[in-house]
Amino acid sequence: MRYVAEEAVTGMSQAGCDADERHSEAPVREAAPEVVELTRDEIVESLFREHYEGLLRLSYCILGDRCSAEDVVMEAFCSLHTHWSTLRDRASPVGYLRVSVLNLSRSRIRALVRERTRTGWADPPPVLDTSVSVIERDEAHRLVEAVRSLPRRQCEVIVCRYFLELSEAETAALLGMSTGSVKRHAHRARAALSTSMEVTR
Repeated sequence: MRYVAEEAVTGMSQAGCDADERHSEAPVREAAPEVVELTRDEIVESLFREHYEGLLRLSYCILGDRCSAEDVVMEAFCSLHTHWSTLRDRASPVGYLRVSVLNLSRSRIRALVRERTRTGWADPPPVLDTSVSVIERDEAHRLVEAVRSLPRRQCEVIVCRYFLELSEAETAALLGMSTGSVKRHAHRARAALSTSMEVTR
């Protein structure tokens, strides 16, 4: 009986050890990393660093004046900061900025046209901008001027597709047109630019 009891105790001890080993071998789950939510100021600042130059190109190609383009882009960022709490899609703030820059640039052109019609101003001399961030050489300057001379829709499509490097779908969504219209305007614009650049060489 004593032998049987010892064997039972030994078996129980062994079973307990096996259980402890299985328990110790169980994978230890790491605590999930703490999610740090950025403030509105930090988000807008990050967007400014990453997208300012692209938005400036968008406005410049429409307006043809760096100072006005800078004003438009800054106004768009200020608007984003002001309306952040009421933004419908905070996951896509870049889309909001692009639409703002596009609409503000259009408004500037309409206001300028109305003012010139009212006062009869002559066209101002071309603005020479030596900023390497927008125009690096004379060839680029002539290209920008050629793009600006296109019909509005063709100009906007070219700027979105080739200056901002947006896809056809992204361009269509930004400009409020179908992808077929984007393709059609881009095709016509490329043909016109090819002819224009050959003439000015």
